[in-house]
Amino acid sequence: MSLLKNLLKIIILLALTYGVGRFVVVFKDSRLTGERAPYIQTLTSDSVIIHWLTEDAQLGVVRFGEKGKPLSNSKAESSASTNHIVKLTGLKAGTLYYYQAGDVAENNWFYTQPDKAVATRVWVIGDSGQPGDMQNQVRDAAFNWMQENPLGMRENVKSLVDVWLALGDNAYRSGTNQQYQAGLFEPYKKLLSNTALWSVYGNHDDRRWAYFRIFDFPENAEAGGIASNTENYYSFNYSNIHFVMLDSQASDRSKTGEMASWLKRDLTQNKKTWVVAAFHHPPYTKGSHDSDDISDSRGRMQQMRENILPILEAGGVDLVLSGHSHVYERSYLLDCSYGYSDEFSSTNIVSSGVNGKHLQYLKPMVQEGSSKKEESKKNDSVKEHKGAIYVVTGSSSKADQGSLDHPAHHVALSEAGSVVIDVDGNKLIARFINNKGLVHDEFSITKKIEYVGNYQGCNN
Repeated sequence: MSLLKNLLKIIILLALTYGVGRFVVVFKDSRLTGERAPYIQTLTSDSVIIHWLTEDAQLGVVRFGEKGKPLSNSKAESSASTNHIVKLTGLKAGTLYYYQAGDVAENNWFYTQPDKAVATRVWVIGDSGQPGDMQNQVRDAAFNWMQENPLGMRENVKSLVDVWLALGDNAYRSGTNQQYQAGLFEPYKKLLSNTALWSVYGNHDDRRWAYFRIFDFPENAEAGGIASNTENYYSFNYSNIHFVMLDSQASDRSKTGEMASWLKRDLTQNKKTWVVAAFHHPPYTKGSHDSDDISDSRGRMQQMRENILPILEAGGVDLVLSGHSHVYERSYLLDCSYGYSDEFSSTNIVSSGVNGKHLQYLKPMVQEGSSKKEESKKNDSVKEHKGAIYVVTGSSSKADQGSLDHPAHHVALSEAGSVVIDVDGNKLIARFINNKGLVHDEFSITKKIEYVGNYQGCNN
């Protein structure tokens, strides 16, 4: 008996030692240390947050001014720090500003968000946190393509990207501060200085605490939508697009959870023409992960599919973006597919598109500015369950294999790349650009007020 007690004590001691050691490692790896160039966060039409790190504690000051004017305005922190966070307010909408942060002499810049609908370019990266040749190729291929293919007659000619989305797993393997420096801040240094990165929470980000220390997201509806009171999930507006950034990793994914309840309220009040949702774990994939496997990712893919997709589709979502699976997959225009892949059928396909090629889709449109409370029941039905396209783009730093045969998908590729989305008025065009700069998938959605499709909806 005494031998058993002693063995139990040893086991408890070892467990405690491991736990303490693990806590120390996580705490140390999550501290924001070292030097980090300025980067912007939560950019709105009248404000922006500027971050940077210094080795020594100092009073952070940002000097800024409009294009063509001296940097005569300044904002300082209230106390000295090594982790500097300065929020600029009272800015003009749709305006080019230059700024200097701390002792950095270089003039950085940013555009505040417009206060009207304008042609908008969105760049989407997924699982981008593995530094190396593949990551650099994907970045450079997308940048070169965007430079060679400018978006119409845009006023913001200085900016390649208006909205930048990251689909999680921004720093491999464990989301440490050092890995964020190597996987995000070094390869994307220039873009981070002038374009806000809007990210969702991935499973590799969840291994440390650095993620929420690095990013500032609008939990109080600072950028549109309604307050979520958490940075785990949030929404924001840009031009005529409403973006919903969900947490498939750490938040409650049940039908009656806080995230689901917030999502319903947020989509109900939306007045924008387009709804784009993003979360890490894809509801449909047969790539490096399998959305049919309940043990894969502890059922998160299934839970998002069963519990969150019905809310998104009832709220008029047009495009759903996910990562996690290190491939590219693009669905048909879908509705009401909440089960396993063997339950998918042609009845879940809303439309085959113009000429039946699944490339150019039409959807009905509710005029922007009319919220659901102001609409009649007839107009409510215009955007509910009219189809969404689901895109998995988790290959921005690595490409893996898989069967790539999920019946919900029209296109499936084992290629590294990223997605560029152009929205101009009532038309959205999305393109998958691989690491060699080739457009290997392209589709569009055009919304028309008078359009009436043949799809009769579902009973789910």
